[in-house]
Amino acid sequence: MKTDPTSPATGPGGGAFPTTQWSMVLHAGADTDTRAQAALEQLCGRYWYPLYVYVRRQGRPHHEAEDCTQEFLARLLAADGLARARREHGRFRTYLLTALQHFLINDWQRTQAAKRGGGREVLPLGVPDADERFAREPADGALTPDQAFDRSWVQGMIAGSAAALRAEYDRSGRGALFEALGPLLWSNPRAEDIAGPAARLGLTAHAFTMALHRLRRRLGERLRADVAETVADGADLDAELRHLIAAVGGRAAGG
Repeated sequence: MKTDPTSPATGPGGGAFPTTQWSMVLHAGADTDTRAQAALEQLCGRYWYPLYVYVRRQGRPHHEAEDCTQEFLARLLAADGLARARREHGRFRTYLLTALQHFLINDWQRTQAAKRGGGREVLPLGVPDADERFAREPADGALTPDQAFDRSWVQGMIAGSAAALRAEYDRSGRGALFEALGPLLWSNPRAEDIAGPAARLGLTAHAFTMALHRLRRRLGERLRADVAETVADGADLDAELRHLIAAVGGRAAGG
């Protein structure tokens, strides 16, 4: 039986997405075994930049924001802050931002005289080009630090979901298809936008369009699954999705 080159591949475990966010928090706060450490590194790496964006939007320069983000994460982990984080506390996004706000108000000034990293081992999880990346952020003076944090958060989630799907397509031998579909994910392509890449792949325009619809649906499913892991109650999922979608346009309210 010939495999349809445009059909979506199943993920690990027959289509189940790997758990992230709150599940990683629970693993990271549970113990110090290899699995917990790996979860911890993934967690910090995923949210380092949104936290950094929040601090920069507070008016702090690059190096201070970088140090502050590192110190906040180091203190959060050293103080078992992640072990205290639980699903019933609500959205993980809100939990993390509230903890950062508390740190900035109560703790950061006392660490400025300390050496880089607050005397702790610096987490090897920062973003090397954070300053340049922040400089490329859309200029929007009306955007609050909370809104900038949310926008960066959801952009990171979308990028992570898209990267995971790219790897999925590559594994199934459909990397060229993803390469052609990717630029069209967020647009309303015209017939001429479809004809060229479809022909290069040996597909009809209809088959190419259906592949694009499937990729969009797959991305939506993966993103929904990721967001579901950041809320305490499934009933909050749709509200959180609406909030984050609004954040992409800089319209989300804080919290």
